[in-house]
Amino acid sequence: MKISILSSLLAALALMGCSQTSQSPIQEPSPNPLCTSKSIPGGWSDTDITPDVQAAVNALMSHMGSHSELQSVDKVRTQVVSGINYAIEYRLKNGEVWHAVVYRNLRNDYMVDHIATPGPLCP
Repeated sequence: MKISILSSLLAALALMGCSQTSQSPIQEPSPNPLCTSKSIPGGWSDTDITPDVQAAVNALMSHMGSHSELQSVDKVRTQVVSGINYAIEYRLKNGEVWHAVVYRNLRNDYMVDHIATPGPLCP
């Protein structure tokens, strides 16, 4: 009798232990806010090439000092802060794609905020 009670108790404990082990859900990496298409105040939005964007590209290229010339600007996203951030994806004549962020302050000074990184802006 004691053996059957003991075996029942062990079986119940084993089942309880199995039911309480839970697998933690795999968390998806949070999307880059720079790449989101949801329109929110203070968020990023697509923009066309304007004289201000061209000035940001010029500041970026002079800062980069690349051995290859600029072929095209493929994508530009802006964010209004105390000034404007320009996230720029561009292609060089050697075929490489790079992206960087240039900040324009309220005095219209352009500064490279995030250094140029190889690869597309939003993969």
